[in-house]
Amino acid sequence: MKPFVIYHLCREAFSFHQQQLVEVIVRAANPDMIFLLGATLHRKRCESIFNELAPSCQNISDCTLLILLPNLANKELHDWQDKIENHCSNTMPVTTLVLQTSTFIEWLQAGLPFAMAVWQYAPVLYDLGNICREDITEIKASINNKEATKQWEDGLSKAKEFLAGAELYRVRKQHKMAAFMLHQSAEQALRTLLKVGTGYHANTHSIDRLLRYGSLVAYQLPQLFPRQTEQEKRLFNLLQKAYIDTRYKEDYKITDEELSTLTEKIRRIHEILSEAGKAIVTAPPPPVPISSERPELQNVLDK
Repeated sequence: MKPFVIYHLCREAFSFHQQQLVEVIVRAANPDMIFLLGATLHRKRCESIFNELAPSCQNISDCTLLILLPNLANKELHDWQDKIENHCSNTMPVTTLVLQTSTFIEWLQAGLPFAMAVWQYAPVLYDLGNICREDITEIKASINNKEATKQWEDGLSKAKEFLAGAELYRVRKQHKMAAFMLHQSAEQALRTLLKVGTGYHANTHSIDRLLRYGSLVAYQLPQLFPRQTEQEKRLFNLLQKAYIDTRYKEDYKITDEELSTLTEKIRRIHEILSEAGKAIVTAPPPPVPISSERPELQNVLDK
């Protein structure tokens, strides 16, 4: 795990957006902490036959945040995620992972890789002070390469089986069922990529959200489904809505050509999972010096 280079390179330019994002999130959710997990760096350079010396500029165009809430106020995590993302949209596009603070602390105490990586490496955008960021003695990660390998192999195998099912239904001209199986194949592959790459299990059927989460691990994912034209938007929406609409909506229609195009894109997701998985499971686990002697964590849990 390397330092978050983009954040530190663009910290001054990002600081204004950071302040605005934090203010919006604090008003909307009153969090304990906000971590920056990822960001996209947008570079722009303009030249012409009249001006070849135009400097390039860069800025952080979107980001992924982990937000810890002291309580969920009887709302589901996805409700909080949608609410916060909607509130932030006028400032900067954001993708959020929301957890209850006590859950994150339990994951940290159990040595789960996702919590440990966040705690050690993620820049803190906001800290109410309920959790101290002191050095703590060693806790070993609860997952090893053998477990990660099994997760990766099982997930990739299931994703391929769903894809095989989609192809069979397509041959039989059962286009709705083919689309449903394509959705399942994409969902399985993206969930596996996220789990193996970060240790985080995403409890969502949204391909859009899984692609955004998966980009934390594989930078290639956002380019797979451009949504610049109406045709591109329709193609993605056919996949995004296939989990529900293929079973419950009579007006869901998808052509053989659209199924073919989606099939190739999902095959590419499988390739990304295969390539990333090999690199992840063969990499030696980094030393993570995290202490178990941290009474303030237990104090938060006891509240």
